[in-house]
Amino acid sequence: MNWQAKYPQEFKLPYSWHQLPQGEAYCNAITDYFAPWLAKISGYQLVKIGGLSAEISCDLPLRHQIILCPELSPALIELNGQDAVSVLQARLDNLPFIENSVNACLLANGLNFYHDPHQLLREITRVLDEEGYLFISLFNPCSPLLFKRRLGLPEQRKFEFRHYIIYRLIDWLELLGFEILAYRHLSVAKKNAEKAPLFSPLSVLVAQKRSLPLTLNPAKNIFRQHKGFEPMGAFKQINNDL
Repeated sequence: MNWQAKYPQEFKLPYSWHQLPQGEAYCNAITDYFAPWLAKISGYQLVKIGGLSAEISCDLPLRHQIILCPELSPALIELNGQDAVSVLQARLDNLPFIENSVNACLLANGLNFYHDPHQLLREITRVLDEEGYLFISLFNPCSPLLFKRRLGLPEQRKFEFRHYIIYRLIDWLELLGFEILAYRHLSVAKKNAEKAPLFSPLSVLVAQKRSLPLTLNPAKNIFRQHKGFEPMGAFKQINNDL
């Protein structure tokens, strides 16, 4: 388990679930879980960060889906311009969007393959609007994946990755001003989809950005001064006592 958030070296991000063992099963489980939540997005812009997020199906015909990756594969390039989909190539530590311009972000296991998760979450917070949704999935370190440091298919490239406990991610998001709407472990087996055990391979989380006003207006307490504190009132009180 890595306790320091930032890793000194950058990782290579996979651009497809087909590059990982059981990748298709992971993709289907994440898609099924997020489908009801995606319908709650109010707005037009949905950003999918990373190639793994790009393959999460989002049946949102009235939304503009933006796929953002550090490196583009031929399959991602073919998606550009199709069905209100835009594909951008950019660094994840400096997202090419202005502040409060995005309505939702989808980050499917991107934190596991990124060397600076704090900076990535800060950038997502910056570009999300005041009520923007954030959908995150992670590998569960309480699963057999705990003993792996690289993922990949036999005789193909192995991708180095890191583990994060879901409660650690919750702490980070709450410090950034997010409200946690739902989180749970996720099983790839459909028979265990509703009651996934602790050792399931995936963890999923839904959060919504909450912004407080810069200037708070607390209720003013009206202090009514007693007449006894006034000089004239004090003398009157003395004369009445005499």
